[in-house]
Amino acid sequence: MRAKVLSFVQMKGGAGKTTLCSNIASTMSDSGKVLIIDTDVPQCSLKTWFEIRSENYVIENLDVLVAKNVAHLQKLVRDNVKDYDYILIDGHPRITNLTRAVILLSDLVLIPMAPSQVEVWSTKHLAEIVGEAKQVNKSLEARICWNRYRVRTNSAEDVVSKAKKELNLEDFPTKLGNRVAYLDSFADGLTVAEWHDPAAKLEIWALTSSIERLLSSQGGSRLKTEAQVEKFVKEK
Repeated sequence: MRAKVLSFVQMKGGAGKTTLCSNIASTMSDSGKVLIIDTDVPQCSLKTWFEIRSENYVIENLDVLVAKNVAHLQKLVRDNVKDYDYILIDGHPRITNLTRAVILLSDLVLIPMAPSQVEVWSTKHLAEIVGEAKQVNKSLEARICWNRYRVRTNSAEDVVSKAKKELNLEDFPTKLGNRVAYLDSFADGLTVAEWHDPAAKLEIWALTSSIERLLSSQGGSRLKTEAQVEKFVKEK
């Protein structure tokens, strides 16, 4: 059984995809073997987070590699797809050839967004690319993950309702609150599971459970070939 490939993509910087990736990966590593591929070169924040974490803790079932380009990404995925249960790819905040490759290689694309109309506008191009990828990768799933969500506010609820229609994307029911725990724990090489915010810990646990259920419902499918990826990358 090959690893399920989950990617975190968003062309708007500061959307929280990297902290989300680290928390989801760590939670998944409690029950399976997880590889993170960091494509956000040269920042490589996930690699730095992992190095800080490794200096202070014994890490099990979790590894991090860096992909520099499309060919390198494909090689890392194919070389490791039978050795892990999950491969999580952290995209960079730009629409590039590498971003298109990340999306097509995924079983599930997760798009972090704050409930803001501005973020909906900035995500339209990305949503279009996801739609194109679904024509090639028929089993591809994509979901919005709401981040920095303020509960019980009419404006947030309105944006959520409109965004799903405008972007033609479903979302996860779990919404991550506007909590400093996500950034503060990340800076120390930790996750919210190891931080003093039980609400954040519960949010990540619930979101990860939803992700795992969705991935397990997909069944098995073959990775797209190098030729398919190259063709999709060039059709931008």
